Amino acid sequence: MEFKEDMGNIIKKYQPSVRKTGKQLAKAVKAAEEDIARMYRVAQAQVEIQMTNLQKEKLYHAIGKEAAGMMLKGELEIPVFDKYIKKLKTLDTTTQKKKNAIIAIGRSKRKKNSSNKAS
Repeated sequence: MEFKEDMGNIIKKYQPSVRKTGKQLAKAVKAAEEDIARMYRVAQAQVEIQMTNLQKEKLYHAIGKEAAGMMLKGELEIPVFDKYIKKLKTLDTTTQKKKNAIIAIGRSKRKKNSSNKAS
């Protein structure tokens, strides 16, 4: 019985402090939730900005590729970009030479195989 009375006294004594602490904790949790929500919105906006920039870069690439194709065909003339057109033509020539070399290697292998079968 004495234990029950002691517990009752302890509860009465500390109950206001426990309630106050609980309210303070609830406020702190709410503030933390608001901060986290705010940080999430900022992060989400930053990701959306990056995605928009990526789409923009892809669009620049597509525009540049189409414009370069038109310049190589002579359909579009932009003197400032002549230096790039010369480089593109050189790279195209190099690529074509490498493709021709691959074709030649393939032909020489076929010729060897057909001459070996004839023996």
